[in-house]
Amino acid sequence: MGVLVSQISIALSGLVAGMLLWSAIGGVPWMRRLPAGEYVRLHQYWSPRFDPLGPIMVVGVLACDVYLLLVAPTKGAQYLLGTLIAALVAVIVISATRNAVLKKRVMRLDPDDLPADWQERDPRPAFGKWNMVRTVITVLVFLGNVEAMAVYTL
Repeated sequence: MGVLVSQISIALSGLVAGMLLWSAIGGVPWMRRLPAGEYVRLHQYWSPRFDPLGPIMVVGVLACDVYLLLVAPTKGAQYLLGTLIAALVAVIVISATRNAVLKKRVMRLDPDDLPADWQERDPRPAFGKWNMVRTVITVLVFLGNVEAMAVYTL
């Protein structure tokens, strides 16, 4: 059972890391270059498509890694999986307290009638920063899950 759960964890964490990596190296830089109204329009288009998928996959990885921690055969595996779980919780906290807050603000805007203080409130720099933090963490979690798989196959 450990091998199967580890494979699921690798698949899900790879998808999350890939989705966020695409966002960090493609989506966010592209959105930063757009005029404000077009950015809001694009964000309003993309967000409903990514939002349900990303959190579901992160929670799936977390559930798999908790299971693997509970059945881990060595202290080294327990330490690795505990670290991965802590990293996933960090991703969830950053997503909920940073990125989701910024997304909700953008989702409420009218792209054709932006607030007069848009230049001061433009969420793109903050969103990009926190998105990069999540991206780095999820790539490391993916690599950690690949390493954890060795415990269940050797």
